[in-house]
Amino acid sequence: MERFTDMLSELLDLRPEDIPDETIERATWMIADTLFAACYGFASPELSAYLENVAFAERDELHAVPVFGTGLYTTSAQAAMLYGTAIVTNELDEGNQFAKGHPAAHMLAPALITALEHKASGAELIRAFAIGYEVAARLAYASNMNDDMHPHGTWGIVGGAVASGLLQKKSRQQIIEAALLAASLPLATSWEAAVTGMTVRNLYAGIGSFLALQAWEFQAAGFASSEHVVDHLWGTILSKGIRYELFQTDLWAPPLLNKNYFKLYPSCRFSHSAIDALLALQQEMELHAAQIDFVQVETYGLAARLDDPDPANALAAKFSIPFLLSVLIHGHSLYDCFSGALFQDRSVRELAKKIRVTESAEMTALLPAKRAARVTVATREGTTKSVYVDAASGGFDQPFPTELLRDKFTSMLGRWKADVSSKMIAEALLLPERTSVSEWLERIESWSVEG
Repeated sequence: MERFTDMLSELLDLRPEDIPDETIERATWMIADTLFAACYGFASPELSAYLENVAFAERDELHAVPVFGTGLYTTSAQAAMLYGTAIVTNELDEGNQFAKGHPAAHMLAPALITALEHKASGAELIRAFAIGYEVAARLAYASNMNDDMHPHGTWGIVGGAVASGLLQKKSRQQIIEAALLAASLPLATSWEAAVTGMTVRNLYAGIGSFLALQAWEFQAAGFASSEHVVDHLWGTILSKGIRYELFQTDLWAPPLLNKNYFKLYPSCRFSHSAIDALLALQQEMELHAAQIDFVQVETYGLAARLDDPDPANALAAKFSIPFLLSVLIHGHSLYDCFSGALFQDRSVRELAKKIRVTESAEMTALLPAKRAARVTVATREGTTKSVYVDAASGGFDQPFPTELLRDKFTSMLGRWKADVSSKMIAEALLLPERTSVSEWLERIESWSVEG
C-alpha cells in the first residue's frame, strides 16, 4: 500500500490556495446538500426515537454539538452516529460513480464536528472535506470492493479520519497513522440489508462516521496498523485485488470530488438511469398503466440487482426499479410513494410485476465511466417503444442546473417557511467566506429556530 500512503502524503501538501475555484464551489454545494440531507433524515422515526435518549435542549460542555434543525445538542460521538445515519436515510445524498458509493456522507460528520471543536474557518473545512473525499474515493476506486458488500461504513471511514486530522492540524505522520488505523476498521456490511429494506444499512454510515473520529483516540493511545495489514484487507478480503496505479493516476487532475453526482430522485443511484430512460420515453408517448403489456429494463449488473417487484417496506422500495417505474407510469411523484395508500396501491403493485429487469453485459462493460439503461414499453395494442440513456442525470457530465439543487434543498427543508429556508440555503452557500464554521452554523440554526 505504499502508493496509498504516497497519494495521501501528496494530498496533505495541498494548501487552500492550491484548490481550484471549481472544486471549492462544488465542495460548498456538496456540504450544503449533505447538511440538508442530514436535517431531513433526523425526522425519520428511528432517529427521532434515538434522539430522545441522546440529545438535549440545553447545551453544556459535554453536549455541545448541535443536531442541525432540531434545536437539540449531543456529544461528539453521538453526533457522528446521528449525522452519518441521517444523511443516508432518505437516499438523497450525493455519490461518486468511481468510488461506487457516497463519500460525502462519511466526510461531513467528522469534518463538521472537528471544525466546530477546533474553531476552523469555512476555507479550512472545505480543504479538509476535499482532501478527505479524494483519499476515500481513491481507496474505493482502486480496491473495487466486493459487490455483495454495501459501501457505507467501509472506505469512507478513512477519508473522514483524514479530514478530522487536517482540522486538528495533526502532523503528516500522525494523519498517516490514523488513516491506516481507519482503513483497518471497515464494517462487514451486506448489500442485502439495502435491497430488503433493513435500516441497519443506514447505521453503517453512522458507525463509520463514529469510527472516523474514534481513529484519533486510538492513534493517540498508541494503537497502530500497517500498510501490509491494509493491503491484505483491501486487496484480498474485501475485494479481488487492488489496481495500485489508481491511487495516483491523474491525481487532482481533476479531483474525484469534481466527478461526483447529485441526486434529485429519492432512490438508489443504480435506479436513476432507468428512471431517466422512462421519463424520456414518457415525453415521446403517453403511457397508461392499464394499457401496458410489459416493461423491459436492461441495465448494468449492479443496477440489475434492483429487481424486486414487491418491496416490503419503504427502504426496500427505494431499491426496487419495478416499483419506482410503476409509480412514475401511474403519474405519481417518487417523493409520495414510500408511505400511505400509494405504497400499497394495488394497481402500482400489479404493474410492477410486469416490469422485468435484466443485466446487459454490454452496459456492465461500460462501468465505471457510464451507467446505462434501456427501457422498453410494450402496450396491449402492439406498440413497442424503447429509450436508451448512457448515464443518469446529475453527474459531472450531466449536471443539474443550480436552481434544481436549490429546489431540492427547499424540499428537504420543507418544515420551514419558504423565506426561512431561503435564508438557510443562502447562508450555507457562503461557507467559503466565513471565518468561523461555528458562527456559520449558528446563523443557519438561528433561522431554523425562528422559522
